[in-house]
Amino acid sequence: MNKELFANANILGLKDPNRPFPTGQGGDASGVGLLKWRMQSTDESMVPFTINCWPSVSGNETYVSIEYEASSMFDLRNVVISVPLPASREAPTVRQVDGEWRYDSRNAVLEWSILLIDNSNRSGSMEFVVPPADSSAFFPISVEFSATSTYSDLKVDNVIPLSGGPAPKFIQRTQLITENYQVV
Repeated sequence: MNKELFANANILGLKDPNRPFPTGQGGDASGVGLLKWRMQSTDESMVPFTINCWPSVSGNETYVSIEYEASSMFDLRNVVISVPLPASREAPTVRQVDGEWRYDSRNAVLEWSILLIDNSNRSGSMEFVVPPADSSAFFPISVEFSATSTYSDLKVDNVIPLSGGPAPKFIQRTQLITENYQVV
């Protein structure tokens, strides 16, 4: 990619305009990623998804209550909240869950899944019980999700062929994807 052309004119172009523009890789329908954008911020109002986790030991059990709250900025898809657990062959006793759950005994992780978070379920909770454990055993909690809109709302207006002629048809897919989203 020609970084100078993008910096000066907001145009994505190849360094060598004589080479063909890349298209789908090996028949992959997802195509080629041409522009990736990353955001880091300490402004908590920009966080699209928050989690609170309260483990408490009572007798020979640890009760864990987890709540999520999602911002109205995005509808979140394929949300997976992965909670590390103390090593055990036994699955936790899940008392309540908004969504689905599964226990990965090999990695000692409880995975809480919600297919879609939209205006009907911006908040939710899960409660489970495990043998007694220190509260630090349940962290860091990892979160995965995607959304079909982004913070920047960047869109491709058109595609201009360098050789002239009519503009080719093109497809664009905009997606927000978590790379490393943790509650520590």
